[in-house]
Amino acid sequence: MYSWRAHIGLLAPGSGPNMEMDFHRFLPAGVAVATSRLPFTIPTPEGLRDMVSHIEQVCEVYKRYKHDVIMFGCTSGSLIDGFGFDKKLIARMEEITGDPCLTTSTAVLEAFAALGVSHPVVITPYPDNTNEAEKDFLESNGLFVTHITGMENDYVNQSITDIEPNYVFQKVKQLPREGADCLFISCTGLNVLDIIPILECDWELPVITSNQATLWACLRHSGVKDKIPALGRLFQL
Repeated sequence: MYSWRAHIGLLAPGSGPNMEMDFHRFLPAGVAVATSRLPFTIPTPEGLRDMVSHIEQVCEVYKRYKHDVIMFGCTSGSLIDGFGFDKKLIARMEEITGDPCLTTSTAVLEAFAALGVSHPVVITPYPDNTNEAEKDFLESNGLFVTHITGMENDYVNQSITDIEPNYVFQKVKQLPREGADCLFISCTGLNVLDIIPILECDWELPVITSNQATLWACLRHSGVKDKIPALGRLFQL
């Protein structure tokens, strides 16, 4: 039995492998994750709402077995309709599955609180209207976004999962740091876990990424307290 310590359910957008790979690379011993897919096209508000419309159907998969936590692993999809939307999604998921549930945007908020930071500079692979929705969500939850920007990536013709970490790193280097007490790299489709320690060294600030916060919240809500230095300051808590 692989899940003798904790059993996590993961609802992942689209078919890209990055989120699952990030989980499997860093899962502690005795923790297992079972993944299901949500249909996903592009990270516009319309595309995200279409993805969310499939949540009930996908949650049916998880009814048979007990999970310590079931995670909707999408940042923008779990915040696209504003303050409290993540909580509404959690309630819908828990009603169907009977298990404790979370969303990535909820996990990110918990990460900010755990690190004691509240003024993020944010970078995403989203279009401007999705970034505006993310800014509104974060600020309605008590944070102050010093700056938010996309990466000038082709989100229509290029999969977010194909964006290279070095591309993200170069975009992060261009961000304004004035007034920020942390960096948030948003999107569970991005492959950026390996640059967290480098960014924390260069910026001398905590770094939060969607997959890092998602994994951290899944483990902590499951009672798993392992510290993973390779995943930055958050995983020292």
